[in-house]
Amino acid sequence: MRLTALRWIQRAFLLIIVALFLIIGWMAWQQARGGEGAALLMRWLPPEQTLLGKHIGIVAGHSGNDSGAVCPDGLTEAEVNRAVAEAVVRGLRERGATVDLLQEFDDRLTAYRADAFVSIHADSCKVDLSGFKVADLEGGSDASAQLVSCLWDRYEKATRLPRHPDTITFDMRQYHAFREISPDIPAAIIETGFLGTDRTLLTKHPDRVAAGIVGGIECFLAGSN
Repeated sequence: MRLTALRWIQRAFLLIIVALFLIIGWMAWQQARGGEGAALLMRWLPPEQTLLGKHIGIVAGHSGNDSGAVCPDGLTEAEVNRAVAEAVVRGLRERGATVDLLQEFDDRLTAYRADAFVSIHADSCKVDLSGFKVADLEGGSDASAQLVSCLWDRYEKATRLPRHPDTITFDMRQYHAFREISPDIPAAIIETGFLGTDRTLLTKHPDRVAAGIVGGIECFLAGSN
């Protein structure tokens, strides 16, 4: 009698394990369909130490200076940038990198040195535009261009936002920090989306946004495919 009961308990335990695997698989598939596969992996699986020994600077755009773009309901670009930048820093540190979270006009920017530098911003509150854009210093280095290329690719895959290169501005190409940091640092600026049309992604899924940026930096520094 006891043996029969034990077998039933074992079978029930196995059924529970199988059910859990099926539920996890279904959730992963559902989120992958929504473009959250990379962010899902960041949350559930311990990342490899692909950036061990690397030093990276991340700017939370407008932080410590001003609000940036402000939407009619009071949402500010600075708060969105900060949430995304903090998620990026966490993701990079989980991969073994040393990361500095910098303000817009941080005193540390002067002659700043690192293996890569990315400034994170968001675009205006217009509701008729959607997408992201990445730029480096006009006439900058090949290394910066490679970093930009990786960010274009990985961010697009992680967020499924369209590319919006036609709205890259002079201020992005001549971003002040590009001329303050050490000139040999690969550097880029990213506008993660429009605060109007892309608001849900930017405010509700900062980890998904961060996954695209972390993936771009990892692609550049670790040569990940």
